[in-house]
Amino acid sequence: MTPFRQALVITGLAAAGFFGLRALPDTQCAFLHADHQPVVVDGVEFCGINEEANFYSPKALQFPVTFKLSLAPDGAKGEVVLLKEDGRPYYDHEVAVSHTRKVHLHLRQSGGVRAYAHLHPVPAQDGSWRFDLPPALRGHALEAYVDFADARTSRIMLAQAEAKATTVAFDAFVVPTRNAIVSTEASTLKAGASATIRVKLSGPEGKALKLLPIMGSLGHAVVFSAEQPSAGYAHMHPTLEGGEYAPNPTLSFRLRLPPPGKYDLWLNLNDGQEELLRTTLVITP
Repeated sequence: MTPFRQALVITGLAAAGFFGLRALPDTQCAFLHADHQPVVVDGVEFCGINEEANFYSPKALQFPVTFKLSLAPDGAKGEVVLLKEDGRPYYDHEVAVSHTRKVHLHLRQSGGVRAYAHLHPVPAQDGSWRFDLPPALRGHALEAYVDFADARTSRIMLAQAEAKATTVAFDAFVVPTRNAIVSTEASTLKAGASATIRVKLSGPEGKALKLLPIMGSLGHAVVFSAEQPSAGYAHMHPTLEGGEYAPNPTLSFRLRLPPPGKYDLWLNLNDGQEELLRTTLVITP
């Protein structure tokens, strides 16, 4: 290849990279969904009819942020540090609010019962973000995913990390669930396809369940691989189909299905108090 052709190729690649970066979505929903056109009803945001969430591996996407996660010796508290490319931490004023919070931390137990928690660390003056670790996750190896918005650029950052189990021994009291998932139906379970996943719910002992907003939405769902730890995750919000306020409500989510395998879908609800419910998706080839 002649020097002239080499120069043309390098220039073309640089231009493609520049415009590709400029085309990245500016908000969390726009990044986590293919085409963000939200529907807002009485202050509650639903995903638009053309939106679908995606299953991402933050490590593969290589965002310009380093995510460090550490746990206290007693296993009860933790700390997140988010470092920019120049090695400086993201301070409170440098992180924008997205979905009513600044930093969204998804913690999941590696192996075992694969317990999960959606947390919002609190900023400290030294640039760290601190949180209390729920009892169900203490003493276990963890996989962690974080998403937040850079206040200066409005770009969403995704990152993942792992934390080794602490050697603390204690009895963790796990609160039993009150509400229940009655059924989970998907329009398709073929890998790579666009699917609508409908989760029907009921209140305690089959009683009516009234869903209340949580982080600006009527529910949040997160999907993890049950077979491949740290493979990635999907974060979904409901679409508006009409069954959300029924006595036994149904929440509908649209997802571009990940590779074949078994996946956990965790549903974060609010009916006056927050609750996490889990169901299973088996994606086929």
